Amino acid sequence: MGFEEYLAPEKQGYIITSFRYPTHPNFTFDEFYARLNEMGYVIYPGKVSNADCFRIGNIGRIFANDVGDLLRAIRETVRDMGIEIQPQHAGAV
Repeated sequence: MGFEEYLAPEKQGYIITSFRYPTHPNFTFDEFYARLNEMGYVIYPGKVSNADCFRIGNIGRIFANDVGDLLRAIRETVRDMGIEIQPQHAGAV
């Protein structure tokens, strides 16, 4: 979808994945968070001091359908916010 991971895949852990904020002018974390929360998904603000990012937890009994549903919710949210995300480099997801 064009989201850029904060860390390269070989440096990531298995529990949390951090993504940089999109650079699109319509993106605000608070709105993105609220819209996903209304759909039953909770994401987390980043804990990185030198970058604006958010985190998605990969915790618990998660199945392929759960991931697919989250991705659909994110696609719908960015579409409704009028955001088109362009990958910045090869590390974008």
